[in-house]
This record gives sequence, structure tokens and C-alpha cells, in this order.
Amino acid sequence: MKKNYRWGILGAGRIAEKFCTALSFVEGASVYAVASRDSKTAKAYAKKFKAPRFYDNYDDLMQDENVDIIYIATPHAFHYEQTMACIKKGKHVLCEKPMSLTYRQTAAMIDAAKENKVFLMEGMWTASMPFIEKIKQLIDEDVIGKLQYVSADFGFRAPVDLEGRLYNKSLGGGSMMDVGIYPLFLATWLLGEPAFVKAVSKLSITEVDEYINIVLQYPDGQSAHLLSSIQFNTAIEAEIIGTKGSIKIKNPWFKATELEVYFTDEKVQKFSMPHKSNGFDYEIQEVMSCLDKGLLESEKMPHQLTLLISKIMENILLQVGVVYE
Repeated sequence: MKKNYRWGILGAGRIAEKFCTALSFVEGASVYAVASRDSKTAKAYAKKFKAPRFYDNYDDLMQDENVDIIYIATPHAFHYEQTMACIKKGKHVLCEKPMSLTYRQTAAMIDAAKENKVFLMEGMWTASMPFIEKIKQLIDEDVIGKLQYVSADFGFRAPVDLEGRLYNKSLGGGSMMDVGIYPLFLATWLLGEPAFVKAVSKLSITEVDEYINIVLQYPDGQSAHLLSSIQFNTAIEAEIIGTKGSIKIKNPWFKATELEVYFTDEKVQKFSMPHKSNGFDYEIQEVMSCLDKGLLESEKMPHQLTLLISKIMENILLQVGVVYE
């Protein structure tokens, strides 16, 4: 008989609300406790999602023996410290993407999880979605042939709030950290580590990237073009081109419910994969499946992929002059 998992939610912002909403669609999952530094916010979240406990600090959540796994939903800059604290207290962790601000921090988090024998996964919800499984199947079956080129973008026009999460460097602001990680995930998942990286960007007065335009080339000659922005809207589409055809994913590609395969003979095949909830449910199911099996990392979002994305991202940011403390 499968275990019922009691989730602790660390942070009570917009992303946490979406995550908690999805939890109600997953059998065997429940919101057990919510922690926020604002007690009124924590209490409101607990009431809304029928959680029996709420805390006005994070440490009490980490020490609650009834919490099976903690979802960290705070701004990027706090992920390292909070994840390490959870791990040291023996808690399994799903940490919202990006795992941290630097490769060094990400590596330390993964090492700590292994040392303490707890599950750790980066919250890249896209990795667990059905459309990603379909792409993997199509590539494994050689439907589009050998991969040649990947393009993906994610950009939107955000209000310029220099103290807000997107523009404040101390909070891990910038387009790359917020949405650029999605296109980078897709390219890295498909093609691995690039041999060549070139990035150009425009920085804000707070020294974070308002947009980044990236070209990657791989050892076997494949290439990728990625774009992220918090300054302007983009198509938010993706394309994967092979020697026999291509896969096109329309807006919003990062949580797609449909994709199309275009063949060189001009035939088109369409696939539909509607979500049960808002898409976070697949990530939740993957985490619980791993815990049921006693795994300490996910095959869908393994530690090595998280490390490689972090490494490439740091290279990209360094090229354009963004360095996080």
C-alpha cells in the first residue's frame, strides 16, 4: 500500500499557491503545513488549502516530525540556505527552480543531500510533463531522425520594479534565472553540454539581465538558439529539428498540452496531452513515486542535469556581466 505524503510548504507566494492547488489533484498527497514569515499569510494559506498546521517561521516547519517532504517556494536567493537547513534536519526537498544562484551552491546542495541520504530534486515542473515524455518517445523511436537544432524562447514584459523579485539582484533577479532556465533546460536535456557558448544581453540599472540571447554549439555539430526576457514579449514557442522532421511546440511550450511533428514529405502528425490540473501535479507525482521506490533523485530531473544546467547558466551570466554574490 502506497504512503500518504504530508507536504510542508516553505514560502507562501504565487508559485506556492499554484503548487498547493495541484496537490489536491494528486492521490496520496496533502498540504500538512505552511510556513511564512508573515503569520497572517501562513494562516490564510493553511485555511485555504485545509492544512492542519501553519508557522510564522521556517525552522518550525523543518522540525515538524509529521512533514514528509518540503517544497521550497521562496525567491531564488534563499534556496541554498533553506535547502541546506532542511537537508541537515533530514527532510526530503523539492526546491523550486533554479536550484540556487551559483554552480558552487548547487553542487553543495546535491552533495549534502547524498551525504544525509535524503531526496532532493530541482522543481523544474516541465521535466515531468507528458509532452516531454512524448518528445523522448519520438526521439528514441527515430521519428525525426538525428537531432540537429533546438530553438526555444520565454519572454514577457514585466513592470519595472527595481526592488521587486525580477529586478532586485539580491533576490536573484533577471530573465535568465526567472524564465531563461526553461529554454536552457530543453536544450540541455536534448543535447547535453555545449562545446561553445555565446551570449549577448542588455542589463538593467540594477545589474540584472533584462534579456539574454544565447547561441550554443555541441561537439557533434548540433546547435541551439535560446532567448529569455523580462523586458518584452516573445513567442514562447519551441522547435526541435532532426534529419527526418521536426517537432513544433506552440505557446506556452514550457507547459504544453499539444505538439506537432512535421515530416520532410510535408505530412503533419498532432498529439494532444491535456493536463488534469495546472501541470504541477506531474512533478508532485514524480517526487512521490521516487519516495515510494526509495530513490534519492529523479530520473526525469536527475542531479547531473541540474548541475549541468547550473554550470552552463553561470557561464552565460558571466559572459554578459551578471555575477551573484
